[in-house]
Amino acid sequence: MRKLILSAGIALASGLICFFLSVAFLAFLLLIVGALSHSHPDMTLTYKAAVPVGALAALCGFVITMVRSFRSPAAQK
Repeated sequence: MRKLILSAGIALASGLICFFLSVAFLAFLLLIVGALSHSHPDMTLTYKAAVPVGALAALCGFVITMVRSFRSPAAQK
């Protein structure tokens, strides 16, 4: 049970970190593109693109932590 809770915590943290980093990066990118094209882009695109990135990061963090937690005792034997 401890492995599952640890994996869920790491998944939540990695998903949130990647979500907010991708929102920040895409916001700056849209501001630069908007400034170069003299238009005002729709900033909700950042959230629409960042949700799958955060979900994928959370899934990867969960799977990697679970695999590492189950393989580490087997490697010590």
